Amino acid sequence: MPGRSSLNHPEKKLYIGGVALMVLFVILAFGWLFAVVTAVLLAAVFLVVTAARRGASALRARQRRSACLMLALATVPVSLLALLISYCVGVFSGALSVQKSCRVQQEHYDAAYRSQHAEEMDRWFPLHNKCNSDFDLVPAWVNPALVIFAVLLAAGIITVAVVAVTHFRTTRMRRNT
Repeated sequence: MPGRSSLNHPEKKLYIGGVALMVLFVILAFGWLFAVVTAVLLAAVFLVVTAARRGASALRARQRRSACLMLALATVPVSLLALLISYCVGVFSGALSVQKSCRVQQEHYDAAYRSQHAEEMDRWFPLHNKCNSDFDLVPAWVNPALVIFAVLLAAGIITVAVVAVTHFRTTRMRRNT
């Protein structure tokens, strides 16, 4: 019903209570730093879901500009988070000891190969962490995922910029006429 507060619904109160209980559990179980990171991620998810819902309702109402803006605002944090997670998976694929990681994967660790191709292992992109000439510790999906998420991030940022400029131009034109 319009005019009613969204907190008047008992299921929303239960949801908020559950989130608060979960944050308390995380604080007690893992510490403050992990709880802060979890809270930031939950807030990001909430903002993305809210932006996506508003964008979908704007599409149904045939408000193209606000729909594009809301959907782009939902795309940017999701693609940024996915890009960071994929990059971290690739960078930390060898753990602290590449030699031990190769043994765990039952692959031969070739120190001579790694020293000859040290530049390849130190690049920012594409990510590689090879045990030998045949086996890479970085999963095969990481580098393509980095490209896809970077393109989505750029597209979202460009869309937000174009919609914002278009909005300001049309607003200025309406004021001048």
